Amino acid sequence: MKKFLAGLSVAVLVLAACRQETHFISDAAYREMVERDFAVKRELLSGAPEDLFTVFGASMNREEKEALQFLFAYSPFIDLTEYGGELLLEDVRHALKVREEMPWGQHIPEEIFRHFVLPVRGHNETLDTSRRVFYKELRERVLRCATMEEAALEVNHWCHEKAIYRPTDARTCAPLTMLRTGYGRCGEESVFALAALRSVGIPARQVYTPRWAHCDDNHAWIEVWTDGAWKYLGACEPEPRLNIAWFTAPVRRGVYMEARVFGNYSGSEEVTAVNPNQTLVNVTGLYTDVKKANVRVTDRDGKPVPGATVEYRVYNYGEYYPAVVLKADENGESSLTVGWGDLLVWAGDGERFGFRELEAAATDPLVVVLDSPEAGAFDCHIVPPAEKEYEAQSGEEERAENDRRFMYEDSLRNAYIATFLPEDAVAGKAAVWGVEKAPLWERIRSSRGNYGEIVAFLEQVAASEKYTVPDGMELLGCLTEKDLQDIRSEVLTDHLEGGYVFREKGGTLYRDYILNPRVGNELIVAYRAPVRRFLTENGIDSPAKLTAAVGRIGLADEVNTINVVTPPTGVLRSLSTDTRSREVFFVAACRTMGVPARLHPVDGKPEYYDGERWQTVRFSKDAQAVPKGELAIKNKGTAVKDPVYYTHFTVSRIENGRSRVLDLGRNAAVDMGGGLAWSGIFRKPVELEAGKYLLTTGNRKSDGSVLSGLAFFDVREGEQTVVEMDLRDAYEELKVLGRVNGEISFVPEGGEEERLVAFPAGGYTALALIGVNQEPTNHLIRDMSALKEDFENRNIPLTFLFAGAEQLRQFNRKDFRPLPATLQLGYDRDGRVARMLEQELALKGMENLPLLLVLNRKGEVVFLSRGYRIGLGTQILRFMDLKK
Repeated sequence: MKKFLAGLSVAVLVLAACRQETHFISDAAYREMVERDFAVKRELLSGAPEDLFTVFGASMNREEKEALQFLFAYSPFIDLTEYGGELLLEDVRHALKVREEMPWGQHIPEEIFRHFVLPVRGHNETLDTSRRVFYKELRERVLRCATMEEAALEVNHWCHEKAIYRPTDARTCAPLTMLRTGYGRCGEESVFALAALRSVGIPARQVYTPRWAHCDDNHAWIEVWTDGAWKYLGACEPEPRLNIAWFTAPVRRGVYMEARVFGNYSGSEEVTAVNPNQTLVNVTGLYTDVKKANVRVTDRDGKPVPGATVEYRVYNYGEYYPAVVLKADENGESSLTVGWGDLLVWAGDGERFGFRELEAAATDPLVVVLDSPEAGAFDCHIVPPAEKEYEAQSGEEERAENDRRFMYEDSLRNAYIATFLPEDAVAGKAAVWGVEKAPLWERIRSSRGNYGEIVAFLEQVAASEKYTVPDGMELLGCLTEKDLQDIRSEVLTDHLEGGYVFREKGGTLYRDYILNPRVGNELIVAYRAPVRRFLTENGIDSPAKLTAAVGRIGLADEVNTINVVTPPTGVLRSLSTDTRSREVFFVAACRTMGVPARLHPVDGKPEYYDGERWQTVRFSKDAQAVPKGELAIKNKGTAVKDPVYYTHFTVSRIENGRSRVLDLGRNAAVDMGGGLAWSGIFRKPVELEAGKYLLTTGNRKSDGSVLSGLAFFDVREGEQTVVEMDLRDAYEELKVLGRVNGEISFVPEGGEEERLVAFPAGGYTALALIGVNQEPTNHLIRDMSALKEDFENRNIPLTFLFAGAEQLRQFNRKDFRPLPATLQLGYDRDGRVARMLEQELALKGMENLPLLLVLNRKGEVVFLSRGYRIGLGTQILRFMDLKK
């Protein structure tokens, strides 16, 4: 027996030794490429004050080392400077452990595991330790599943237990923040689900349509690799099977969808970009009918322009957004697989530019001439892919079981949310601290599951002899809702201590541009103390000295292609960063010195206040002051009384043959959406840098098509340029699409007895079937809230119905801004309304909600929309204003 055990021990040691010598990357050529890219990254950071590669001195086997080198080679600087190699090594070891544990682990091809399980980063989110946390909750659940596909569905059910959709600002929070908060926008839902799936060894990737073609928005979701194929799911939105989601219908109207892949990837998909962080692959053909768009770029003499930049642009949010940017080959040619919708192709060579509309039906190559129009107006009629019918892909029993689980998961999440600090407890603290309850409750309520950090900070302030709770409240008032959800008490303390010493400056300048820790869209960290040490050690006591010092920070824009800002502490650790992170560092350092500073609200350039005016900073020694002029836009047309920025129009600066939209009026509270109205932005002329500009206008029709215009103009130094804006009239001719029974009964909110849908004496009303906690319905509800006054002024009754009493009970009005008083919520008892509409209008796919109809008292339907569409509120108003 002893000899057997001794032999077994030797065998185990031999196997372990062999395992230590296993290559993580078996392909020698690919491994050499990764080693070269790793060496390049190391060289870029060779001048860093701190050694960011010390983790490679830790004990690790060959497989772990090669996997870690792979992550270091393609990670943005922030992952190395702010999160560190130790976090990445922990994730490497976790991924390798899970591959051994899970029954599907050994069946995943090396390339798929390397790019879609190992990387902790999904896109531009804050990193954290979520992978280990999620694994502990999910391990036993997925091990009970018979297949990887079942496991993926189970993970998504778990995700729905924890969080649902709700629009937020553009900064993508960490998965653990979303776990605490209980909600996130689609980009956050997708990185949350991606982290959960990868935590148990299921290959996953984020898929993204940069812009929809048929409505103003974008979307992100998840694909999982099972049985040798990629299949999609709606993150945190579980369905009975894969390849089913609420966006199944709208994605069939898409013109371009892409997957983001960590590192240099050479799969079977069409590659549209390879950069030092990721590979972008075109997956449009997995979702809809596609064709090849062929483009040839020439100069005015018809000669090809090799290397020209070719942008395939989608009309969305008042601009032609560059969804894909390619380079023309040696013949000046470019091609891209796209859906069957119209695009605008914009090409440039660094100086000249040209553009043309690419119609879906075009078969010959589109020739774009670089003729750089100096002025003039051009009209386009952009038509998206047609709406396509599809059959339900799950049976009634499957759907019923999924709905049952859905409701149960809602109850689990709501039970967690009920543990947040209640309003009466906040009232007690307000009384003790001597502050008003309302603003304190607003901060605590917004912080959600992070309320403990906010309370801890205020308790520390209350116990201090130096500060008062109102001082702490002033700092909290500078923060966004998302900041309150992921900031730590020690970070707040650092900023209060660092900003408070300049409180005598007082007023808006002190609060917004010195005390305020937020500069742009970066993660807020405790940067005041380390930045103060940097300033002292380098004898920096003025903006001029700071400008010179920041100008010496190395620039490496090429290694931050995911546009995530490195916080000031990370910049100090590397003294090499990208342009935007360097600008944020300058502003943060100014504020640490007590000098008011900001990023300009229109062009985003760093500025400081010299006591009289804002001064723009230029770090290059050769940079000269940019001359400025003024722009006034007059709304000449009558199609839209008060056009909205990012909905009906945008203004772009043209430089180096490319155009960039100016942020003249964004709603900072959400990632995407309409901005300020024309009357608010152009109450007076807007100051802009002198140069060439483009005014883009568009008016979207109910079928998703857009009547658009482009007008070029110049802003000259010291002059005022006046541009007339004339939105084209998106006239809709009334056409009866079908007829239904006008006697429609439902159960109203707060009642038990049925009542009939109310109709205006003449004209049209809207009837909608909606689903609780579903992203498309939430978009419709927010549309109605945003247009509350418009609907109330018309005094037309509206009726929105949930599928049943339980869904209505789960709907929380507090999650939305106030709805129009004319909007009646209720539910469809026993599904009678749904069945009637399905039969009388011959509809399929009734689960594709919201189902919205505009109809009159006679039951004549003149507008019908199913599923996801942004801007439905505007479409309803348009039809209400029409007369038959």
